[in-house]
Amino acid sequence: MKQSCLERSNKKDASNDTVDGIDGEGDFDPSAPPPFKIAEIRAAIPKHCWVKNPWRSLSYVLRDVTVVFALAAAALRLDSWVFWPLYWAAQGTMFWAIFVLGHDW
Repeated sequence: MKQSCLERSNKKDASNDTVDGIDGEGDFDPSAPPPFKIAEIRAAIPKHCWVKNPWRSLSYVLRDVTVVFALAAAALRLDSWVFWPLYWAAQGTMFWAIFVLGHDW
């Protein structure tokens, strides 16, 4: 017999009395603390990920700026109505990446 996604997601887990992270009463308390601590998340991330490398970071900036200029050159070279919507999406994504970089620094 086929079951809908909702029916499958509402089935209780046999190992504990929860339904997709909600306790047995079916109430979800958004103000309750999560079942994990920040220290546990940090411990799960490998130590080499916490090492700052300014040269690697600058290489990513250079790569993004290079892609922006390459897209602009491709737009000028191709200059086709088919290419412009693709250019807008790609260039918008790249400028968004540079915007985020500038505001997260």
